Parts: sequence; structure tokens; C-alpha cells
Amino acid sequence: MNKLIYGYGVTGKSVEAFFIKKNIPYKIFDENLNENYDNKIVKDELLKENFDEVILSPGIQENNDTLDLLRKKNLSVITDIDLFDKYHKQKSKIIGVTGTNGKTTFVKLLNDFLDLEGFKTNACGNIGESPLKIVDDDYDYIIIELSSYQLHHTKSVRLDYGILLNIASDHLDWHGSLEGYIEAKSKIFNFVDKENVIFYDNIFSNKNSRKPHVSKINLEKFNLDEISLPAELSRSFLDMINFLNFDRENTVERGYEYLKRINPIEHRFENISFNDEVIYINDSKATNFHAVSSAISRVKNAILILHGLTKNMPSSELKLTKNIKKIIKPKDMKLDLGNYGGVLIEIDSIYDLKNVLLKEIEKGDTVLFSCGGSSFNDFNNYEDRGHYFKKIVDEFKNEN
Repeated sequence: MNKLIYGYGVTGKSVEAFFIKKNIPYKIFDENLNENYDNKIVKDELLKENFDEVILSPGIQENNDTLDLLRKKNLSVITDIDLFDKYHKQKSKIIGVTGTNGKTTFVKLLNDFLDLEGFKTNACGNIGESPLKIVDDDYDYIIIELSSYQLHHTKSVRLDYGILLNIASDHLDWHGSLEGYIEAKSKIFNFVDKENVIFYDNIFSNKNSRKPHVSKINLEKFNLDEISLPAELSRSFLDMINFLNFDRENTVERGYEYLKRINPIEHRFENISFNDEVIYINDSKATNFHAVSSAISRVKNAILILHGLTKNMPSSELKLTKNIKKIIKPKDMKLDLGNYGGVLIEIDSIYDLKNVLLKEIEKGDTVLFSCGGSSFNDFNNYEDRGHYFKKIVDEFKNEN
């Protein structure tokens, strides 16, 4: 009996490759798929076909007419994460990582550090590739980044360890409410023994009969200001490697030295300055107000540049301080800055940014490109948006 791959993006194509490898028959459905594929199926044919399972791509929302039709047929609707859980038979220890901000950076940091420690590791999930690509491989540790979309749809995955880094409003347009978003994130607790999960926010205490994690590390012996990463993320990393308990001496100390050597990941509070007169920070990955607030806490005398679709996030979650002397934002960005006491400059388009900055920048300023919204109204993704800002800074450098 056929499987149905619903959604033919990165995840759908990974599921297809897995089915081909396992000789599992399948069909593909995607409203945006115009090309002619042998296994493509159109909506009118969905109810006529006999499927025993639907593998859903993570971006497909619950309130979807096609999904409703499939559910009425009492079909099992799962994800590539569920398939990985079913078919991965090796003894790899699996670490699940979720949270609102810092997931990808955390996963990359942990994967690279474990590799340096001599473990065979792989990072997958929302970080870039489906775990199905390594379903038959054996590792010491597999680290899976789990987005709220993936967690919402996933029914089963065995995690040996889990961490929920933080929580703030995000993707409310997709989940319908903050409660729906929190509920999706909370599903990580269903997949890991409560003794083996780290979380920090009190909001989750009622969901798993445990108190938030209290660090067992003496952070006073470490100067987190020496690290280019946010202190919150550095602390979580050190907590996690201590939590994994490798039975090795000075693991946390080696972790701290490792963090000190880390350069910022592109588009994540990336310092792209070309002289000492003005600091330029590319933080295009900051797609919610919690991330922008974290960036604001790390700058002084700053011009903040906002941009993007705010996904129904409440404006009150943007924590502005006196360190922000000016804000530049597109006129169509839905954001209430009524309580802001500094200079607010509204521009017709983000593509007017260079000319505005030329007029506003003064010696000693920090220009913080920390956007607070998703990029898709003007750019392909946050990387595209970050490269646009970097191009402006390069032009400033060449014109000096």
C-alpha cells in the first residue's frame, strides 16, 4: 500500500529518498508542485487512493483543508522524525534540542565539541537535513534540532537527552496563539525521561512535574563576557556537556575554552565592522523580539534596524533600553513603538536603508541590524537579508 508524502520541500525529498532506498511505494502531494513527476498526485485523486500513512512536511499547518480530508480517512499522519524513530535500530544516544532562539547555534556548538572530544556525532533535523539520511548509520551521539512545527506533528521519537533552551512568542501566526506554540514546544517532554531533560522557564513546570534546571556549574569561575555568544546560550552549552556526564575530568573547563575560540556564526550577532569609528552588527537571524532584546542588551549607543513579518507577536516583548538612541523600521512593519522615547525613523522600504544610514550614523555609533521579524516579505530568507546588510556595509567601506 502506498505512503503519501505531503509537502515536497527539503523534508519531503528526504522522505522520498528514504522510501526509494527501502523499496517502499509512495505518492507525492504538494499544492505548489508544478513539475510532472511520475509519483505526483493531484488533490482530486487523494481520496481515491489507498494510503496507509501520510508523512507530513513540518511547515504544513494543522488548519489545512487537505489535511482535514486525509484525517477523515483515519490515516496515520506522521513526520520524518517518526520514521527515523521507527527505523533507526542502532544504539546511538539521541539528544533533542528545542527552544525559541539559539537552537541551530547550540546544536552546531554541541556537535563540534563532541567531535573534538573524540565522539562520532551527527547534527540533523531543523538544522538542515532530515535524520532519515543517517537512519542506518551508527553514532555515539545524534543531535536533532526540533522546531515547533516538527514537534507539533511528531508522535514518537526516543530521546536519551533533551534541552529546551528558552521560550518567547514566535510563529503565533502558525500556531494560532502563544498557548499553542508553548504546547508544541512542551511535546519534547513526551519523548525523554524527565530526569534527562533540561529546561529553564517556569512556564513548563506544570507540564512535567519538575522544577527548572539549576546549574550545577560554578559560573563565577568563568567569564562569559569573553565569549562572542549570548551568555544565556553559553550557560546552556556548559550545562548540557556537564549533564551528559562523559566521566572525564575537566570537561566543563574544556567546554569553556572551546567557547572562547568560537567566532560568531554568520547572521547571528556577527560583527562586520571595518574600522573603530562605527560598529556594525549583522543579526539578521533575530526573527523574534526575544532575540532582538538579547542583542540590545549587548550594545551601547545604537541605531536599531527592524524589519519583517512579526507573526502576531506582541510588541511588548521587544525590550528597548536607553542604549537604543534611534530605530529605523519600514512603515509596513506591524509594530507598536508608542512607548519608545528615542528617535523613530520610518522608511518606505528596507531598500532605502543605505541612504537613511548615511544621514544618521555618527562616530561612536553601533548599527544593529537585528530585525525582529521573518524576512519573507522582501527576501528569500534571513541569510539573503543578512547579505543585503553586509553589502551596504561593504559599500560604506569602499566609499571611505
